[in-house]
Amino acid sequence: MITGLFYPIPIIYGAVGFGWYNTTFDYNQNQFPLELLSDETKQEVGWHFGGGLELPVGTNAKLTADVRYVFLNYDFKSVPGFSDTKSDFYVMTVGFLFGL
Repeated sequence: MITGLFYPIPIIYGAVGFGWYNTTFDYNQNQFPLELLSDETKQEVGWHFGGGLELPVGTNAKLTADVRYVFLNYDFKSVPGFSDTKSDFYVMTVGFLFGL
């Protein structure tokens, strides 16, 4: 993901960007012995937006947390029974930043 951050106030930020997402369907042919189903890997580009916090911890460190909503538009039509499934999802991250 590549994300641009903007800070309306010093500890709160907004995030907007895009990413390259790798999706794999791996079917167990022993459980689903249908010739219609085969393993499949696709790469899709999607975009996201969200926001988060950067809280100072000590003099040279920050604790971060954010939530991003990803719009992927993956096409599930090739998967039986999933043609109306939406592929959008949330990403939640927590991090620790420190200066050297």
